[in-house]
Amino acid sequence: MRKLQRSQIILVLCFAMMIGIFLGFKFTESGTYQLVSYANGTTQIQDTYHHFWLAKNALAASNDRNLCIMDEQGNVLALKEGLVNLHTKAITENTSYTIDGTDEKGYINGQYGADALYLGTNHDGSKILCMISGVRAWFNRSDVVLYPYSDQVHSSYYTIQGNALNHTISLNVTDTQSVTYAIGPKPEGLQENTVYFSYDGHWFYDSFDKLSDDMQLERHDHAVNSTAYYNPYQFMPHRSTTSLSAEDFNTFLENKHRTNSLLYDQGETFLKGQNTYGINAAMVFSLACNESAYGQSTIAKLTNNLFGHAAYDSNPDAATSYASIANCIQAHDVDFIQKGYANPKDSRYRGSWFGDKSTGINVNYASDPYWGEKAASIYYQLEPNLKQKPSTWMCTQDIPVYDKPNGNVLYTYTKGSVISVIIKKQENGWIQIASEAPIKNGAIDVKGTYNNDSVYIEGD
Repeated sequence: MRKLQRSQIILVLCFAMMIGIFLGFKFTESGTYQLVSYANGTTQIQDTYHHFWLAKNALAASNDRNLCIMDEQGNVLALKEGLVNLHTKAITENTSYTIDGTDEKGYINGQYGADALYLGTNHDGSKILCMISGVRAWFNRSDVVLYPYSDQVHSSYYTIQGNALNHTISLNVTDTQSVTYAIGPKPEGLQENTVYFSYDGHWFYDSFDKLSDDMQLERHDHAVNSTAYYNPYQFMPHRSTTSLSAEDFNTFLENKHRTNSLLYDQGETFLKGQNTYGINAAMVFSLACNESAYGQSTIAKLTNNLFGHAAYDSNPDAATSYASIANCIQAHDVDFIQKGYANPKDSRYRGSWFGDKSTGINVNYASDPYWGEKAASIYYQLEPNLKQKPSTWMCTQDIPVYDKPNGNVLYTYTKGSVISVIIKKQENGWIQIASEAPIKNGAIDVKGTYNNDSVYIEGD
């Protein structure tokens, strides 16, 4: 028998390899994916693929912003840029997500904030990465709907009016339903008569294209502001104080024609909580206004529950009942703030400020992605001239918090997290700050009395 020459063997092997590759591609086809252009209000198929990753590669390689990937049912699986619609369920149902880069879970209710910024799609089209209220998170595609950015969809946006930063929140991306709040003082660099886009409330863009480009690459090169903005009303720690009087709380309610509110004439009760437990009375009052419709909600009237304690989205009637308004405020100050949301040893702790879905009380307290902004908006109206202001920044490294210089480490702000503190004094390479929790014998003691406790971080 005649032996095959080496060149012939190579040809046979190459042919077999090509057949193998072809069969491999054929047997791993996962559906039909069309690369679709939607420019000028029309849709046009650019190409068709039978592997999602091939379609994704073609989308990524194109410079055309008006492209998306659709499956054979017409569902949009990936975008060059656009919005994620979270308003897909009833108000009694929340949507779960996983924070990008972690196993940490979260939840959100799209009825309170419909749109998120699209950032990407996973390898098989089953998960969508987006940003809303400061958090970068993965959602199941079955829970959301993708929309290419165009004049036909309605995103949330920010504007400046006088000295205030206004946030207009979209309640439905397919129509003009929205609500607007003045949430705090305007950031530097932002002007009136301009629409700004942001999905973290820290970096603002005068075009959606610039925002989308920067956020997908996790940068801020094209933001209007040169430094991150942290709204002092949204990032004030609860371990701070207000200089307002009991009468100031009543005046606020009178100006809103809310004199029949359960909150009226309760200023002394809120201030007693500040004096006894070291928890900012104006913040607690603002939160009560937000959660109880200024003390006039049905739940508040029936249960004396001003804070929505246990009033879950799926069962609001499960709200905790209190014997009196004073009992409710005390329970909130002690059981919810001191022992929970301002306790670095508690699982709910993300910082004692109102915050957003990335940091602060909003992370675990509320399904509303803009709960922190709404409470801040009331706080801003109540006390427009803060005498005490927080120092807030993003940690570039782990920051241990000590009971005294070179003492015991009580808790740590990790790299990438937000730290917001009331600074008391700086000297000898140490910064003295208000503690988030009572300190006793060099350790956190949430059952103890908070007595203007101080802790320390390193810094000049």
